[in-house]
Amino acid sequence: MTIIAAHGQIVTALGDRQQTWQGLCQGRCGLRPLQPPGFHDPWPVALCALEGELGSPRRLAALLDALLATVPELPARTPVICATTKAAPDELLAEEPGLVAQAPHLAALLRQRLAWAGEVETVSAACASGTLAIMQAAMRLEAGECQAVLVVGLDLVSRFVLAGFASLQALSASGCRPFDAQRDGLSLGEGGGWLLLATLEGARELGLAVQARLAGWGTACDATHITAPCRYGSGLIAALQQATRQGGLPVGAINAHGTGTLYNDAMELTAFAHQWQSPPPVHSVKGALGHCLGGAGVIESVLCLDSLASGHIPPTIGFRAGGDNKVPISGTACQPLLSPSILTCNSGFGGINAAILFAAYP
Repeated sequence: MTIIAAHGQIVTALGDRQQTWQGLCQGRCGLRPLQPPGFHDPWPVALCALEGELGSPRRLAALLDALLATVPELPARTPVICATTKAAPDELLAEEPGLVAQAPHLAALLRQRLAWAGEVETVSAACASGTLAIMQAAMRLEAGECQAVLVVGLDLVSRFVLAGFASLQALSASGCRPFDAQRDGLSLGEGGGWLLLATLEGARELGLAVQARLAGWGTACDATHITAPCRYGSGLIAALQQATRQGGLPVGAINAHGTGTLYNDAMELTAFAHQWQSPPPVHSVKGALGHCLGGAGVIESVLCLDSLASGHIPPTIGFRAGGDNKVPISGTACQPLLSPSILTCNSGFGGINAAILFAAYP
């Protein structure tokens, strides 16, 4: 069965989908220094143009409204799957304590904002949440449970999460530099996206456009450590092999997780070099958009559709020079796809890894 991506939209620190794509290709960076109350030092973060206090339910509602305003009319009984890690974790510090928007409440809030009476469920699996939500939607379509599924992924920059990553010494004081030899940590971002998936038959019946097809997907957990990835990339390698049917499907480029941390980026480069004798070009958007946590997988999947449409991947903002010549990194300029396909992958705490291969249709 053919599963297709019909349409998608995003909201990031660089703007909507078109603004974000153009900004990435032009080398723009959405990171700005932020020093919230209670923090001794400023940290570079990527904030969206939203109302509401940092990490608050009001800000989450504003992000949801900005996203959902662009969702087309959904076919009857379309399941909605939302992805997040923490939603609005600074709820206790918010100016409107009556509004609740923790991760367990996101489905109800989304249903209310959409005025949707249908099924809504939440996937919360660390930084792979968005990618796993798309995979779950694809599997439901493949099983014949529905004709279309809407996937929504989002997260906020919050004091709670900022303090957590600071305590892990995982933040960069100067800004995320994915895959750079001198990388020193990640930068948090906020934003979200939605992606409408359908079966090919359902898309034709419902009059939906076809922007790409899902050629493969895979997930695996290496369970090495609660926060650190497996140094050998075993979980990601397994996910890549599933997504590419044991390497049988061509991959034109890779939209990597690329957080800018020492161990994540090293793990990914190890996995790519293991999977391909001559790896395709690799890029990361997190040097420009920050790490949007549970929203990252959906945002990056939508951007993969733009890569397919344009035939190239954007540069990796923050990258200057790599220490591994085995894997080509899209540095200061766009690079062409080697074939009309692009793989996106995300890795999260607990050793979870997920990968999706998008390909041009037909």
